[in-house]
Amino acid sequence: MTVRAPTFPGFRHPAAGRDMRPRPAAPPRHGKGWMAAPFSGLVFLLLTLRFGMDRVLMGTSISLGSTNVTLGILFNFAFVFIAFSLLGFTLFSNRAMQSDAVVPLALWLPFLISLFGSLAYTAYPVDGIKFVWNVLTFFCLFAIGYHYSRYFSISQVADVIIVTGIFPILISIVFYAMDGFGQRLQGAAGHPNMLAFFLFFYVSFCYHGLVWGWIKSRAIRNVAILFCAVATLELLLTGTRSAFVALFAFILVSTLRRPLWLLMVLPAPLLALAIPSVNERITEVFHSKPTVSYEYFVATARGDTETEGGVEADSGTWRMFLWKAAWPVILEAPLLGHGAYSFLPSSPDFFPLKAAGGSGAHNIFVQITFEQGFVGLATYLWLIFGICALAITRFRRDPGLAIFIIMLTLCFNVAGLSDNMLYYLIDQIYICFASGITLGLLMRAPPPKPTAFRRFRAA
Repeated sequence: MTVRAPTFPGFRHPAAGRDMRPRPAAPPRHGKGWMAAPFSGLVFLLLTLRFGMDRVLMGTSISLGSTNVTLGILFNFAFVFIAFSLLGFTLFSNRAMQSDAVVPLALWLPFLISLFGSLAYTAYPVDGIKFVWNVLTFFCLFAIGYHYSRYFSISQVADVIIVTGIFPILISIVFYAMDGFGQRLQGAAGHPNMLAFFLFFYVSFCYHGLVWGWIKSRAIRNVAILFCAVATLELLLTGTRSAFVALFAFILVSTLRRPLWLLMVLPAPLLALAIPSVNERITEVFHSKPTVSYEYFVATARGDTETEGGVEADSGTWRMFLWKAAWPVILEAPLLGHGAYSFLPSSPDFFPLKAAGGSGAHNIFVQITFEQGFVGLATYLWLIFGICALAITRFRRDPGLAIFIIMLTLCFNVAGLSDNMLYYLIDQIYICFASGITLGLLMRAPPPKPTAFRRFRAA
Protein backbone atom coordinates (compact mmCIF):
# COMPACT_ATOMS: atom_id res chain seq x y z
CA MET A 1 0.00 0.00 0.00
CA THR A 2 1.05 3.60 -0.52
CA VAL A 3 0.95 5.90 2.51
CA ARG A 4 -0.47 9.34 1.64
CA ALA A 5 0.29 12.58 3.45
CA PRO A 6 -2.35 14.08 5.82
CA THR A 7 -4.78 16.54 4.30
CA PHE A 8 -4.31 19.35 6.83
CA PRO A 9 -1.91 22.09 5.72
CA GLY A 10 1.54 22.66 7.06
CA PHE A 11 2.44 18.98 7.66
CA ARG A 12 3.87 16.27 5.41
CA HIS A 13 4.26 12.69 6.64
CA PRO A 14 7.88 11.46 6.20
CA ALA A 15 6.67 8.31 4.42
CA ALA A 16 4.39 10.18 2.06
CA GLY A 17 4.61 8.96 -1.52
CA ARG A 18 6.88 6.04 -0.73
CA ASP A 19 6.10 2.53 -1.95
CA MET A 20 5.88 0.47 1.25
CA ARG A 21 5.45 -2.89 -0.47
CA PRO A 22 8.19 -5.44 0.42
CA ARG A 23 10.99 -5.48 -2.10
CA PRO A 24 12.87 -8.60 -3.25
CA ALA A 25 16.21 -9.24 -1.62
CA ALA A 26 19.14 -7.68 -3.40
CA PRO A 27 21.35 -10.06 -5.33
CA PRO A 28 24.53 -11.12 -3.56
CA ARG A 29 27.47 -8.82 -4.08
CA HIS A 30 30.79 -10.25 -5.13
CA GLY A 31 34.21 -8.78 -5.65
CA LYS A 32 35.97 -9.20 -2.30
CA GLY A 33 36.39 -12.96 -2.63
CA TRP A 34 40.16 -13.09 -2.29
CA MET A 35 40.07 -11.04 0.90
CA ALA A 36 36.94 -12.49 2.46
CA ALA A 37 36.82 -16.17 1.41
CA PRO A 38 38.67 -18.28 4.01
CA PHE A 39 41.66 -20.23 2.66
CA SER A 40 40.76 -19.25 -0.93
CA GLY A 41 44.33 -18.42 -1.93
CA LEU A 42 45.58 -21.79 -0.65
CA VAL A 43 42.74 -23.71 -2.31
CA PHE A 44 43.33 -22.15 -5.71
CA LEU A 45 47.08 -22.70 -5.44
CA LEU A 46 46.53 -26.39 -4.63
CA LEU A 47 44.11 -26.73 -7.55
CA THR A 48 46.65 -25.11 -9.86
CA LEU A 49 49.42 -27.51 -8.84
CA ARG A 50 47.65 -30.82 -8.10
CA PHE A 51 46.96 -32.18 -11.57
CA GLY A 52 50.27 -31.14 -13.09
CA MET A 53 52.15 -32.88 -10.26
CA ASP A 54 50.26 -36.18 -10.40
CA ARG A 55 52.94 -38.24 -12.14
CA VAL A 56 55.65 -36.77 -9.94
CA LEU A 57 53.63 -37.57 -6.83
CA MET A 58 53.08 -41.14 -8.04
CA GLY A 59 56.83 -41.59 -7.80
CA THR A 60 56.69 -40.88 -4.05
CA SER A 61 54.78 -44.06 -3.25
CA ILE A 62 55.05 -45.23 0.37
CA SER A 63 54.07 -48.77 1.38
CA LEU A 64 51.57 -49.08 4.24
CA GLY A 65 50.91 -52.77 4.71
CA SER A 66 48.84 -54.03 1.79
CA THR A 67 48.42 -50.62 0.19
CA ASN A 68 50.52 -47.71 -1.01
CA VAL A 69 50.07 -43.97 -0.55
CA THR A 70 51.85 -41.03 -2.16
CA LEU A 71 52.63 -37.53 -1.02
CA GLY A 72 49.48 -36.54 -2.88
CA ILE A 73 47.68 -37.46 0.33
CA LEU A 74 48.91 -34.13 1.72
CA PHE A 75 46.67 -32.36 -0.78
CA ASN A 76 43.77 -34.49 0.45
CA PHE A 77 44.51 -33.59 4.05
CA ALA A 78 44.54 -29.90 3.15
CA PHE A 79 41.20 -30.07 1.33
CA VAL A 80 39.56 -32.10 4.10
CA PHE A 81 40.83 -29.77 6.82
CA ILE A 82 39.61 -26.67 4.97
CA ALA A 83 36.22 -28.20 4.19
CA PHE A 84 35.51 -29.31 7.75
CA SER A 85 36.70 -25.96 9.10
CA LEU A 86 34.21 -24.20 6.84
CA LEU A 87 31.43 -26.67 7.66
CA GLY A 88 32.05 -26.30 11.39
CA PHE A 89 32.01 -22.52 11.15
CA THR A 90 28.80 -22.36 9.15
CA LEU A 91 26.97 -24.94 11.28
CA PHE A 92 27.95 -23.81 14.77
CA SER A 93 29.26 -20.24 14.60
CA ASN A 94 27.26 -18.40 11.96
CA ARG A 95 23.60 -19.29 11.57
CA ALA A 96 23.25 -16.95 8.60
CA MET A 97 25.57 -19.25 6.60
CA GLN A 98 24.03 -22.60 7.55
CA SER A 99 22.68 -23.14 4.05
CA ASP A 100 26.31 -23.40 2.91
CA ALA A 101 26.51 -26.68 4.83
CA VAL A 102 22.91 -27.90 4.59
CA VAL A 103 22.75 -28.29 0.81
CA PRO A 104 26.06 -30.21 0.37
CA LEU A 105 25.25 -32.44 3.36
CA ALA A 106 21.72 -33.14 2.14
CA LEU A 107 23.08 -34.25 -1.23
CA TRP A 108 26.17 -36.18 -0.13
CA LEU A 109 25.45 -37.51 3.35
CA PRO A 110 23.34 -40.57 2.31
CA PHE A 111 26.06 -41.77 -0.07
CA LEU A 112 28.82 -41.11 2.47
CA ILE A 113 26.94 -42.99 5.20
CA SER A 114 26.51 -45.98 2.88
CA LEU A 115 30.18 -45.83 1.87
CA PHE A 116 31.52 -45.52 5.42
CA GLY A 117 29.19 -48.29 6.54
CA SER A 118 30.59 -50.61 3.88
CA LEU A 119 33.96 -50.43 5.63
CA ALA A 120 32.49 -52.54 8.43
CA TYR A 121 32.18 -55.66 6.27
CA THR A 122 34.76 -55.27 3.50
CA ALA A 123 37.40 -57.96 3.15
CA TYR A 124 39.95 -55.28 2.23
CA PRO A 125 39.83 -52.74 5.08
CA VAL A 126 43.13 -50.97 4.39
CA ASP A 127 42.42 -50.39 0.70
CA GLY A 128 38.84 -49.62 1.64
CA ILE A 129 39.89 -46.83 4.00
CA LYS A 130 42.12 -45.34 1.31
CA PHE A 131 39.25 -45.46 -1.19
CA VAL A 132 36.76 -43.92 1.25
CA TRP A 133 39.28 -41.19 2.07
CA ASN A 134 39.45 -40.25 -1.61
CA VAL A 135 35.68 -40.12 -1.96
CA LEU A 136 35.50 -37.98 1.20
CA THR A 137 37.87 -35.58 -0.57
CA PHE A 138 35.38 -35.34 -3.45
CA PHE A 139 32.70 -34.24 -1.02
CA CYS A 140 35.06 -31.75 0.63
CA LEU A 141 35.83 -30.07 -2.70
CA PHE A 142 32.10 -29.83 -3.41
CA ALA A 143 31.48 -28.28 0.01
CA ILE A 144 34.38 -25.82 -0.38
CA GLY A 145 33.10 -24.77 -3.79
CA TYR A 146 29.55 -24.32 -2.52
CA HIS A 147 30.77 -22.13 0.34
CA TYR A 148 32.96 -20.02 -1.95
CA SER A 149 29.95 -19.19 -4.12
CA ARG A 150 29.13 -16.68 -1.37
CA TYR A 151 32.25 -14.67 -2.22
CA PHE A 152 32.92 -15.08 -5.95
CA SER A 153 30.98 -14.24 -9.09
CA ILE A 154 30.87 -16.64 -12.02
CA SER A 155 33.28 -14.35 -13.89
CA GLN A 156 35.84 -14.63 -11.11
CA VAL A 157 35.34 -18.39 -10.94
CA ALA A 158 35.84 -18.63 -14.71
CA ASP A 159 39.10 -16.70 -14.48
CA VAL A 160 40.40 -19.00 -11.74
CA ILE A 161 39.47 -22.25 -13.51
CA ILE A 162 40.95 -21.09 -16.82
CA VAL A 163 44.22 -20.21 -15.11
CA THR A 164 44.40 -23.45 -13.09
CA GLY A 165 44.32 -25.47 -16.32
CA ILE A 166 47.34 -23.80 -17.92
CA PHE A 167 50.01 -25.70 -15.99
CA PRO A 168 48.54 -29.22 -16.47
CA ILE A 169 47.98 -28.61 -20.19
CA LEU A 170 51.49 -27.31 -20.82
CA ILE A 171 53.24 -29.96 -18.71
CA SER A 172 51.27 -32.67 -20.54
CA ILE A 173 52.93 -31.58 -23.78
CA VAL A 174 56.33 -31.97 -22.14
CA PHE A 175 55.46 -35.47 -20.89
CA TYR A 176 54.14 -36.40 -24.35
CA ALA A 177 57.51 -35.54 -25.87
CA MET A 178 59.29 -37.52 -23.14
CA ASP A 179 57.05 -40.58 -23.51
CA GLY A 180 57.35 -40.66 -27.27
CA PHE A 181 54.91 -39.46 -29.89
CA GLY A 182 52.50 -41.99 -31.33
CA GLN A 183 51.30 -43.45 -28.03
CA ARG A 184 48.11 -42.47 -26.23
CA LEU A 185 48.74 -39.16 -24.52
CA GLN A 186 49.03 -39.65 -20.76
CA GLY A 187 50.50 -36.28 -19.95
CA ALA A 188 50.76 -35.30 -16.32
CA ALA A 189 48.18 -37.90 -15.23
CA GLY A 190 48.67 -41.50 -14.17
CA HIS A 191 46.54 -42.82 -17.07
CA PRO A 192 45.33 -41.42 -20.43
CA ASN A 193 41.70 -41.62 -19.27
CA MET A 194 42.44 -39.43 -16.26
CA LEU A 195 43.93 -36.75 -18.47
CA ALA A 196 41.02 -37.10 -20.89
CA PHE A 197 38.34 -36.37 -18.32
CA PHE A 198 40.22 -33.42 -16.88
CA LEU A 199 40.46 -32.01 -20.40
CA PHE A 200 36.77 -32.77 -20.95
CA PHE A 201 35.97 -30.68 -17.89
CA TYR A 202 38.33 -27.85 -18.85
CA VAL A 203 37.15 -27.54 -22.46
CA SER A 204 33.50 -27.81 -21.42
CA PHE A 205 33.87 -25.04 -18.87
CA CYS A 206 35.86 -22.72 -21.16
CA TYR A 207 33.53 -23.23 -24.10
CA HIS A 208 30.38 -22.77 -22.02
CA GLY A 209 31.90 -19.66 -20.45
CA LEU A 210 32.59 -18.21 -23.90
CA VAL A 211 29.08 -19.01 -25.10
CA TRP A 212 27.33 -17.52 -22.06
CA GLY A 213 29.61 -14.53 -21.59
CA TRP A 214 31.12 -15.52 -18.24
CA ILE A 215 34.61 -14.34 -19.26
CA LYS A 216 34.71 -10.55 -19.04
CA SER A 217 38.42 -9.84 -19.50
CA ARG A 218 39.64 -9.77 -23.09
CA ALA A 219 43.01 -11.19 -22.04
CA ILE A 220 41.44 -14.11 -20.16
CA ARG A 221 39.09 -14.69 -23.09
CA ASN A 222 42.03 -15.01 -25.46
CA VAL A 223 43.76 -17.39 -23.04
CA ALA A 224 40.56 -19.46 -22.82
CA ILE A 225 40.27 -19.73 -26.60
CA LEU A 226 43.93 -20.72 -27.01
CA PHE A 227 44.02 -23.34 -24.25
CA CYS A 228 40.58 -24.64 -25.12
CA ALA A 229 41.95 -25.46 -28.59
CA VAL A 230 45.14 -27.03 -27.21
CA ALA A 231 43.19 -29.02 -24.61
CA THR A 232 40.81 -30.33 -27.29
CA LEU A 233 43.75 -31.59 -29.35
CA GLU A 234 45.28 -33.23 -26.27
CA LEU A 235 41.94 -34.86 -25.47
CA LEU A 236 41.83 -36.40 -28.94
CA LEU A 237 45.37 -37.73 -28.47
CA THR A 238 44.38 -39.54 -25.27
CA GLY A 239 42.23 -41.89 -27.34
CA THR A 240 39.49 -41.98 -24.66
CA ARG A 241 36.33 -42.51 -26.69
CA SER A 242 33.85 -41.96 -23.87
CA ALA A 243 35.42 -38.54 -23.25
CA PHE A 244 35.05 -37.75 -26.98
CA VAL A 245 31.34 -38.47 -26.81
CA ALA A 246 30.84 -36.63 -23.52
CA LEU A 247 32.58 -33.49 -24.77
CA PHE A 248 30.72 -33.45 -28.09
CA ALA A 249 27.37 -33.85 -26.31
CA PHE A 250 28.20 -31.06 -23.88
CA ILE A 251 29.35 -28.68 -26.61
CA LEU A 252 26.36 -29.48 -28.81
CA VAL A 253 23.89 -28.55 -26.05
CA SER A 254 25.87 -25.48 -25.02
CA THR A 255 26.02 -24.23 -28.61
CA LEU A 256 22.23 -24.10 -28.88
CA ARG A 257 22.47 -20.63 -27.33
CA ARG A 258 24.43 -19.52 -30.42
CA PRO A 259 23.01 -21.57 -33.32
CA LEU A 260 25.44 -20.11 -35.85
CA TRP A 261 28.29 -21.75 -33.96
CA LEU A 262 26.81 -25.11 -34.99
CA LEU A 263 28.41 -24.53 -38.39
CA MET A 264 31.75 -24.86 -36.59
CA VAL A 265 30.76 -27.61 -34.14
CA LEU A 266 28.98 -30.13 -36.37
CA PRO A 267 31.91 -30.76 -38.77
CA ALA A 268 34.34 -31.15 -35.84
CA PRO A 269 34.00 -34.97 -35.52
CA LEU A 270 34.89 -35.41 -39.21
CA LEU A 271 37.95 -33.19 -38.79
CA ALA A 272 38.98 -35.19 -35.72
CA LEU A 273 38.94 -38.38 -37.77
CA ALA A 274 41.76 -36.92 -39.86
CA ILE A 275 44.08 -37.60 -36.91
CA PRO A 276 45.32 -41.19 -37.44
CA SER A 277 45.24 -42.22 -33.77
CA VAL A 278 41.67 -40.90 -33.38
CA ASN A 279 40.57 -42.63 -36.57
CA GLU A 280 42.04 -45.91 -35.33
CA ARG A 281 40.31 -45.67 -31.92
CA ILE A 282 36.94 -44.89 -33.49
CA THR A 283 37.08 -47.53 -36.21
CA GLU A 284 37.92 -50.16 -33.58
CA VAL A 285 34.37 -49.81 -32.27
CA PHE A 286 32.83 -50.65 -35.66
CA HIS A 287 35.44 -53.17 -36.78
CA SER A 288 33.81 -56.58 -37.03
CA LYS A 289 35.22 -59.29 -34.81
CA PRO A 290 34.17 -62.91 -34.38
CA THR A 291 31.07 -63.06 -32.21
CA VAL A 292 31.25 -65.74 -29.55
CA SER A 293 29.29 -66.44 -26.41
CA TYR A 294 30.56 -65.52 -22.99
CA GLU A 295 30.78 -69.20 -22.04
CA TYR A 296 32.91 -70.04 -25.09
CA PHE A 297 35.11 -67.03 -24.45
CA VAL A 298 35.74 -68.12 -20.86
CA ALA A 299 36.42 -71.70 -21.89
CA THR A 300 38.97 -70.52 -24.45
CA ALA A 301 40.67 -68.29 -21.89
CA ARG A 302 41.01 -71.31 -19.58
CA GLY A 303 42.41 -73.46 -22.36
CA ASP A 304 39.41 -75.80 -22.42
CA THR A 305 38.93 -75.46 -26.21
CA GLU A 306 41.13 -76.27 -29.16
CA THR A 307 40.96 -72.75 -30.62
CA GLU A 308 44.47 -71.73 -31.67
CA GLY A 309 45.60 -68.26 -30.69
CA GLY A 310 42.64 -67.62 -28.44
CA VAL A 311 39.64 -65.44 -29.23
CA GLU A 312 39.90 -61.71 -29.76
CA ALA A 313 37.50 -59.32 -28.00
CA ASP A 314 37.26 -55.57 -28.22
CA SER A 315 37.17 -53.48 -25.05
CA GLY A 316 33.39 -53.09 -25.18
CA THR A 317 32.80 -56.84 -25.36
CA TRP A 318 35.34 -57.41 -22.59
CA ARG A 319 33.47 -54.95 -20.36
CA MET A 320 30.13 -56.64 -20.97
CA PHE A 321 31.64 -60.02 -20.13
CA LEU A 322 33.03 -58.54 -16.91
CA TRP A 323 29.64 -57.13 -15.87
CA LYS A 324 27.94 -60.40 -16.73
CA ALA A 325 30.38 -62.29 -14.52
CA ALA A 326 29.88 -59.81 -11.67
CA TRP A 327 26.07 -59.98 -11.66
CA PRO A 328 25.70 -63.34 -9.84
CA VAL A 329 28.15 -62.10 -7.19
CA ILE A 330 26.12 -58.91 -6.78
CA LEU A 331 23.01 -61.01 -6.13
CA GLU A 332 24.81 -62.78 -3.29
CA ALA A 333 24.66 -59.52 -1.27
CA PRO A 334 22.17 -57.33 -3.13
CA LEU A 335 21.20 -54.98 -0.30
CA LEU A 336 24.51 -53.78 1.14
CA GLY A 337 27.09 -55.24 -1.24
CA HIS A 338 30.47 -56.78 -0.47
CA GLY A 339 32.17 -53.77 1.09
CA ALA A 340 34.29 -50.79 0.08
CA TYR A 341 36.92 -51.41 -2.59
CA SER A 342 36.00 -55.06 -2.98
CA PHE A 343 35.38 -55.26 -6.73
CA LEU A 344 38.92 -54.91 -8.06
CA PRO A 345 40.78 -57.31 -5.73
CA SER A 346 38.01 -59.94 -5.79
CA SER A 347 37.46 -59.87 -9.56
CA PRO A 348 39.95 -62.74 -10.21
CA ASP A 349 37.62 -65.01 -8.20
CA PHE A 350 34.70 -64.59 -10.60
CA PHE A 351 36.23 -63.31 -13.84
CA PRO A 352 38.80 -65.52 -15.59
CA LEU A 353 39.74 -62.86 -18.16
CA LYS A 354 41.39 -60.80 -15.48
CA ALA A 355 44.21 -58.34 -15.76
CA ALA A 356 47.19 -58.59 -13.44
CA GLY A 357 46.02 -57.76 -9.94
CA GLY A 358 42.35 -57.77 -10.87
CA SER A 359 40.05 -55.61 -12.97
CA GLY A 360 38.15 -52.49 -12.07
CA ALA A 361 34.44 -52.54 -12.82
CA HIS A 362 34.76 -50.02 -15.68
CA ASN A 363 31.25 -48.89 -14.73
CA ILE A 364 30.61 -46.59 -11.80
CA PHE A 365 27.12 -48.00 -11.20
CA VAL A 366 28.22 -51.65 -11.34
CA GLN A 367 31.03 -50.88 -8.90
CA ILE A 368 28.76 -49.11 -6.41
CA THR A 369 26.15 -51.88 -6.59
CA PHE A 370 28.80 -54.56 -6.09
CA GLU A 371 30.45 -52.81 -3.13
CA GLN A 372 27.52 -50.99 -1.46
CA GLY A 373 24.52 -52.89 -2.78
CA PHE A 374 21.34 -51.39 -4.15
CA VAL A 375 21.14 -49.17 -1.07
CA GLY A 376 24.43 -47.56 -2.05
CA LEU A 377 23.30 -47.26 -5.66
CA ALA A 378 20.12 -45.49 -4.53
CA THR A 379 22.14 -43.00 -2.47
CA TYR A 380 24.42 -42.26 -5.42
CA LEU A 381 21.43 -41.71 -7.70
CA TRP A 382 20.05 -39.38 -4.99
CA LEU A 383 23.29 -37.38 -5.25
CA ILE A 384 23.48 -36.96 -9.02
CA PHE A 385 19.76 -36.48 -9.64
CA GLY A 386 19.50 -34.24 -6.59
CA ILE A 387 22.09 -31.91 -8.12
CA CYS A 388 20.20 -31.95 -11.42
CA ALA A 389 16.85 -31.39 -9.69
CA LEU A 390 18.13 -28.33 -7.83
CA ALA A 391 19.49 -26.95 -11.10
CA ILE A 392 16.15 -27.52 -12.83
CA THR A 393 14.15 -25.79 -10.08
CA ARG A 394 16.42 -22.71 -10.36
CA PHE A 395 16.69 -22.85 -14.14
CA ARG A 396 14.91 -19.54 -14.80
CA ARG A 397 17.21 -17.71 -12.39
CA ASP A 398 20.31 -18.40 -14.49
CA PRO A 399 19.88 -20.78 -17.45
CA GLY A 400 23.62 -20.72 -18.24
CA LEU A 401 24.60 -22.01 -14.82
CA ALA A 402 21.75 -24.55 -14.75
CA ILE A 403 22.66 -26.03 -18.15
CA PHE A 404 26.33 -26.28 -17.16
CA ILE A 405 25.54 -28.12 -13.90
CA ILE A 406 23.10 -30.53 -15.52
CA MET A 407 25.29 -31.33 -18.52
CA LEU A 408 28.49 -31.69 -16.49
CA THR A 409 26.78 -34.09 -14.07
CA LEU A 410 25.04 -36.16 -16.74
CA CYS A 411 27.91 -36.31 -19.25
CA PHE A 412 30.45 -37.31 -16.62
CA ASN A 413 28.21 -40.05 -15.22
CA VAL A 414 27.13 -41.34 -18.63
CA ALA A 415 30.83 -41.63 -19.49
CA GLY A 416 31.11 -43.47 -16.17
CA LEU A 417 29.06 -46.29 -17.69
CA SER A 418 32.31 -47.53 -19.21
CA ASP A 419 35.02 -46.20 -16.89
CA ASN A 420 36.32 -46.31 -13.32
CA MET A 421 35.31 -42.77 -12.37
CA LEU A 422 35.51 -43.31 -8.61
CA TYR A 423 39.22 -44.12 -8.95
CA TYR A 424 39.98 -40.88 -10.83
CA LEU A 425 40.84 -38.72 -7.84
CA ILE A 426 42.41 -35.82 -9.71
CA ASP A 427 39.45 -35.53 -12.12
CA GLN A 428 36.87 -35.67 -9.35
CA ILE A 429 38.67 -32.93 -7.41
CA TYR A 430 38.14 -30.37 -10.15
CA ILE A 431 34.69 -31.54 -11.24
CA CYS A 432 33.31 -31.62 -7.68
CA PHE A 433 34.72 -28.17 -6.91
CA ALA A 434 33.21 -26.70 -10.09
CA SER A 435 29.88 -28.45 -9.44
CA GLY A 436 29.74 -27.11 -5.90
CA ILE A 437 30.60 -23.50 -6.70
CA THR A 438 28.31 -23.25 -9.75
CA LEU A 439 25.41 -24.88 -7.88
CA GLY A 440 25.97 -22.44 -5.00
CA LEU A 441 25.92 -19.50 -7.40
CA LEU A 442 22.72 -20.78 -8.97
CA MET A 443 21.03 -21.26 -5.58
CA ARG A 444 21.94 -17.67 -4.63
CA ALA A 445 20.91 -16.14 -7.95
CA PRO A 446 18.04 -13.64 -7.64
CA PRO A 447 14.66 -14.60 -9.10
CA PRO A 448 13.91 -13.27 -12.59
CA LYS A 449 12.26 -9.88 -12.79
CA PRO A 450 8.51 -10.00 -13.46
CA THR A 451 7.41 -9.23 -17.00
CA ALA A 452 5.35 -6.16 -17.82
CA PHE A 453 2.24 -8.34 -18.12
CA ARG A 454 2.73 -9.78 -14.65
CA ARG A 455 3.33 -6.32 -13.17
CA PHE A 456 0.11 -5.11 -14.81
CA ARG A 457 -1.88 -8.02 -13.33
CA ALA A 458 -0.34 -7.50 -9.89
CA ALA A 459 -1.38 -3.84 -9.97
